[in-house]
Amino acid sequence: MKHLVTFASLFGWHELEGGYFVRAIDPTPLFHSGLVALILVALALGFNRELKKMKGEVIPSQNFNLVNLFELLANLIIGFIQGILGHEWRKYLPIILTLWFFILFNNLFGLIPFFAPATSNLNMNAAMAIVVFIATHYYGFRAHGIKYLKHFAGPVLLLAPLMIPIELIGHLARVLSLSFRLFGNMLADHAVVALFLFLVAPFVPIAFMTLGIVVCLIQALIFSILTTVYFSIAVAEEH
Repeated sequence: MKHLVTFASLFGWHELEGGYFVRAIDPTPLFHSGLVALILVALALGFNRELKKMKGEVIPSQNFNLVNLFELLANLIIGFIQGILGHEWRKYLPIILTLWFFILFNNLFGLIPFFAPATSNLNMNAAMAIVVFIATHYYGFRAHGIKYLKHFAGPVLLLAPLMIPIELIGHLARVLSLSFRLFGNMLADHAVVALFLFLVAPFVPIAFMTLGIVVCLIQALIFSILTTVYFSIAVAEEH
């Protein structure tokens, strides 16, 4: 029974000989996410340098560079952001693109042998989901002021005592939904890719690596689009 993975172990709790649990901090997700953050900072500085070299040129370079890379990755999601948030989409672009690139690169980092993606850790995903939760209500209050609280009361004032608890539970459930969806999919994806890398080594399992890349893209896209939808609901005008 000592080798079974328990639900408590997902949160960093480990069983002792006496049957008690102690809190332990796993430094691996922090190290990997910090490494990805440093890589993104380095790429962003390189992107800025390449952008200055272009001197306002509209036609992109024929050679594939960091500007083309970031444009390609950003364009995968910008269309969704524009369609969901409308003409004020640029206001929310920094936080959404930050989440998109951070989650995507963390996911892809897990495809490297002997590396685990930070997004396969529930605590890391919960931290990002909490940031989205706070940002959602910040944008809601910024757009509507104190009237934003009417979103929780529902359209009929007499039903407010019933609607307020339901709305609060629904908003808190968003944190769980974002956290567990990304956690479960990336944990499973990393486990499958690692398993086949081990079984067929030294040959490269192209099919499963390709599938892993697709899963990484889709999961980062889902998290970012759901974040965009939550922002849109918070700032939407009542009709």
